[in-house]
Amino acid sequence: MKKLEHIELLRFFAATAVVITHYLHFFNPFFSNSNLGAYSSYLEINGNNFPFYPYLENVYRFGYTGVYFFWQISGLVLAYSYLHKDNVGFKKFFINRFARLYPLHFITILLVVVFQYISLKITGDYQIIKNSFYNGLNDLPNFLLQLTFLSGWFESSKISYNFPVWSVSIEIIIYFFFFITLKLIKKYKILFNVLILLFFIYLDKANYNLFFIDCGRYFFGGVLVFLLYEKIKNIRYTIVLSVFLFILSLIGNFKYQLFFSSVLLFSLILDKCIEYNFSKKFSFFGNLTYASYLLHVPIQLIIINIVTFFKINFEIFTQKGFFLIYLFIVYFFAYYTYKFIENPLRRLIRKSFKN
Repeated sequence: MKKLEHIELLRFFAATAVVITHYLHFFNPFFSNSNLGAYSSYLEINGNNFPFYPYLENVYRFGYTGVYFFWQISGLVLAYSYLHKDNVGFKKFFINRFARLYPLHFITILLVVVFQYISLKITGDYQIIKNSFYNGLNDLPNFLLQLTFLSGWFESSKISYNFPVWSVSIEIIIYFFFFITLKLIKKYKILFNVLILLFFIYLDKANYNLFFIDCGRYFFGGVLVFLLYEKIKNIRYTIVLSVFLFILSLIGNFKYQLFFSSVLLFSLILDKCIEYNFSKKFSFFGNLTYASYLLHVPIQLIIINIVTFFKINFEIFTQKGFFLIYLFIVYFFAYYTYKFIENPLRRLIRKSFKN
């Protein structure tokens, strides 16, 4: 299928937002040995310690919402991939999902176990988790939950080991829900998807404490964006809808879902109407997202261990040069991980179960 190049670029931006907001892991209390604090007061980021803070303040503070954007992009991409396919089988659907997500997850959780063990020997602590903000526990039950992709289903295991995978873990539930409703979405399209979306909004507003509500709301919001884009054939009307959603997102409290929907609609328009040579390269950046998302915590642990072992001044984390080098390292390893590990393993698994 044709790549949605601008959507791929958005995936990259979402991943980068998460990587940047997690830069605070280099400061106390996440790096317990550091004498530099991540916060000046409760949940107030100490901007003096963060490189490029005047320009990246909102990314440092709200970059975690990249997770929600991921969920909404996933809904759109799966709608694009499956709504026009006939006879989508359960086996093929979930083998594709497993091949896409699990191999790298398995590798990175083992890396985190190794690096946190080394950190325990060098720094006296696991680092990053088990503090006043990330109250996680590295024990056997949580390891098994992470290993089986269930860590996001239980609050007690959510922040343990390679904790960013919690959001992927939750999404698995929504994949099941998407698959079992796929025929009805194909048949009734926007109407049925709106009902699903209203169902998740109701659960949210009624304060049901279900771990998958937010993921479901954003995911099927992404499906709805794709259905609306297909329904509205006139590009001008689609642009008007995108602008309208953007304006609505700014009225009152900022509404992430409406803002994301606006951006996704506009990106679909760009993919359809505008062609320029460089846009064909956007999928390159999109390919780095999953690896960067799962690798940045292991890389942070390696850096923390090196800085502690060689007694490097913790002020290094406040330097702009180090910040840029850190981002380069994350995406350097993400590229080669995708090229030599993630993509080959995905193809191997799909090929193995093809028959």
